[in-house]
Amino acid sequence: MKIIKLLTTLLAITLFFTACEQTQTETPRPLISKSDTETTALTESDNNYDGDYWAKDNLDLRAVANLLEKSDSAEDFEYRLNSDNGINNLDLNGDGYVDYISVAEYDDRPDNRRGFSLFNKFDGNDIQEIATLIFDRDRTDRRGARVYLTGNEQIYGSNNFYEGNWLDKGLSIANWIFSDRDDYYRSPYYYDNYPDNYDTYRVVETPVYRDRITQYMVNPAMTKITTPTTKIKIKSPYAGRSYNGIYARLAEPTEEQKIFFENNPKPPKFKEQKNNRKSEKADKADKDFDKSNRAKRDKFEDIEDRRENRSADRRNNNPSADRKANKDEKPEKSNKGKNDDSPKKSKKMDDAPKSKNNDKGGDKGGKKKGKN
Repeated sequence: MKIIKLLTTLLAITLFFTACEQTQTETPRPLISKSDTETTALTESDNNYDGDYWAKDNLDLRAVANLLEKSDSAEDFEYRLNSDNGINNLDLNGDGYVDYISVAEYDDRPDNRRGFSLFNKFDGNDIQEIATLIFDRDRTDRRGARVYLTGNEQIYGSNNFYEGNWLDKGLSIANWIFSDRDDYYRSPYYYDNYPDNYDTYRVVETPVYRDRITQYMVNPAMTKITTPTTKIKIKSPYAGRSYNGIYARLAEPTEEQKIFFENNPKPPKFKEQKNNRKSEKADKADKDFDKSNRAKRDKFEDIEDRRENRSADRRNNNPSADRKANKDEKPEKSNKGKNDDSPKKSKKMDDAPKSKNNDKGGDKGGKKKGKN
């Protein structure tokens, strides 16, 4: 009996643990980690954020680095940063449209270093720096440069560094930034003041964005590092500049940014304003087109009116018009006369009586002949 009770107890314990293991296996494992859930983006119903749109997840710095190899200048680099369906899905002001990223060269330019500042400029003078790029050459005869990319700590957190080595490779944008130039590039474009070849485009959800930029992750141009191998001493023109109207989540926001985010959990709806701005731009283009067509039409009508007036003057025997018409017709009459008179002239010469000189000549000849 004791053996049976012992076996029964062991069986019960075994069944208990088996049931626990089945319960654990039946519990679904989360498909994404907690950090990944922070990358959910926009709600499609009202184009507003659900509070989990993170700025750092919508502009991948590794993808930014890959654009360097394709760019020839700061302006070209800026154009590629803002290309539709490209690497940028950053929306800090919460209007549902991707923010325009501007580029500015550093004013601080020692012999062996140059720099770019990547930033967003909003209303007035509100600027949020996003990242910086430093080009470093240990010798002036280098074909390329060592490049350091640093994410702004408010957006990406502290110590977010990337490094790429193009010292012995050709890098067009490095040659451009180290070239001798009188003017340094500082983008004239910003929010609501865009270049002619730029059209605003909508933000997509973060998972969609991540899928879109996988092409840039196959052969990343830079690697993440803890600290730059070279101490960076040159200063960005927008160092320390931050925008206090950011609706996206930030890694290390300032106190002002924290307060704004807590008091504004959702951004206002900008869609209608955005469309109005676009329609105004289209209306202006239509007006300019109509104005140009009206000017061409008026010029054509003016020419036709002058022609009709000249014709009327000629019909009314206006002397000045007749003189002008006669001048125009004179060469034509002259030509006709010359052609018509030539045969008549020859006929008259045949029928004409002999001139006095001819008669005298004939008489003298006869007299001389008679004498002889």
